[in-house]
Amino acid sequence: MKRKLFFVFIFLNLINFCVAQDRNHYAAFIDSANATKYKDVEKTTQFIQKAEKLVSEKDLGDFYLKAIQIYIDINHFDEALEYCTQAHNVFTEKNDLGKLAKVNSFFAFIYAQLNDPQRAIKYYKITLGFYQKKNDKEGMIKGLNNLGNAYFAMSKYDSSQYYFQKSQVIFKDYDNPSLKAFVMSNLGKLFFSKKQYTQSENYLLEAKNILEQNKINNQDVNYNANYNLATFYINRRNPVKALLYAEKTGDYTEKKSVDFDNINYLNNLYNAYLLNDDYKNAAHTFKKYDSIRDMLNIEEKAVNVERIKAQHEYELKQKLNSLKQEKRNLIYIVILVVFLLIVVICILYTINYRNKTEALNLEKKLIEAREKELEFDNHMKEKLLVYQSMEQQKVDSIFKSILEKVNALKIKYQHAEEISEIINEIKISVKPNTWEDFEYHFLQIHESFYKNLEQKHPSLTNYDKRLAAMLKLRLSTKEISNLLNVTPKTIENSRTRLRKKLDLTNTKEDLSKYLDDF
Repeated sequence: MKRKLFFVFIFLNLINFCVAQDRNHYAAFIDSANATKYKDVEKTTQFIQKAEKLVSEKDLGDFYLKAIQIYIDINHFDEALEYCTQAHNVFTEKNDLGKLAKVNSFFAFIYAQLNDPQRAIKYYKITLGFYQKKNDKEGMIKGLNNLGNAYFAMSKYDSSQYYFQKSQVIFKDYDNPSLKAFVMSNLGKLFFSKKQYTQSENYLLEAKNILEQNKINNQDVNYNANYNLATFYINRRNPVKALLYAEKTGDYTEKKSVDFDNINYLNNLYNAYLLNDDYKNAAHTFKKYDSIRDMLNIEEKAVNVERIKAQHEYELKQKLNSLKQEKRNLIYIVILVVFLLIVVICILYTINYRNKTEALNLEKKLIEAREKELEFDNHMKEKLLVYQSMEQQKVDSIFKSILEKVNALKIKYQHAEEISEIINEIKISVKPNTWEDFEYHFLQIHESFYKNLEQKHPSLTNYDKRLAAMLKLRLSTKEISNLLNVTPKTIENSRTRLRKKLDLTNTKEDLSKYLDDF
């Protein structure tokens, strides 16, 4: 068991050693590329290619950043731009915003060097936005300074001044002499282009003084300050100062490097010699200038750069189109989901509405059924009341007829006492007031009839009210006459008088229907 563990341990160490060796080789080749970049461009490219073969997937983005910086240093912008595109893809996929900001700053710098300030401005603004979110003052100053230079290249001097001076404001609570000198030098360059020469010289000399007082040896800042001073004095026809600062620019230039900084330095030096009538040195300097310009092969590189720029723009457009399509798809999905939700809500609302409607209809039917039942019950009670009243009237009539006959017999026969007893029994059996029974049962069905009728028509007699009650029950003239024990003609006359009292004489309204409302 111990032997197995020992072999596993040895095996893991070998793997780590191999990986470390690969990493060391990758880093070593990058170091070699940096060492040879100003001396042998071909070797530098070979070292970078070897490093790319050894770099792991994890470190690929960082390798691209280092390769970009090397190619920018030697002004090989076509290769730098190609690596920028690949680095942008890697860090976009990883969502590494810090590294993306670095790549965008490279894009901006390359486009600025290639005289494409509009693209440079686009990337400088993206980078500036990142540093503003982080409140990184150094990054903000560099971003604003770069934007000032980009607008300067487009001869938009007011915009350029705005960004340079905006970066100046940050120095109130942030101390960085090197950056401050850089901004002052650029402001001097700007005011020179605006033909404000006094201000221009003041800014340029202030930048130089800041560097000297703080003993700053930064190559880029010193190059920029001395180059701008040399350019200023060459154009102001000051041969002594022009040559002084042109030569000082050379102290911060790689003399053997094939790059634009060296070309610009040699061009200034050539013009300074001409200004001093030193034609021998001017000719020698121009020869160097011409040689480096040929070595840069600017026209061929410009073609390569345009190809890469076009490819980069195509890839960006493809990504943008892809994002737009994804956004459209998302909108369609959201619309579909919202539509389905609306449909579901409508269905639920319809079901709920239908259920409520059915419940209301059912309740309405139940109410109607109850009303009909009540109406039917009242109607039956009315019929029963009429029937009972009619029957009682018949019985009363029979008893009256018998009583009359018995009274006649009492006169004829001697047994008057027995007959008187019979007459008394008949009188007891006959109800003294049949109408009271009728009214009692009527008010059980229509309890508020008399009250309502009397409120609207207070002048009605008891007879009128009785007639109205019988008309409400839809009794015929004959039935009423029998109940009231009067002739049908009397009832007709009573109806006419009742219509008059109810103010219905000159109307076509039916008397029974009118009485239904009470």
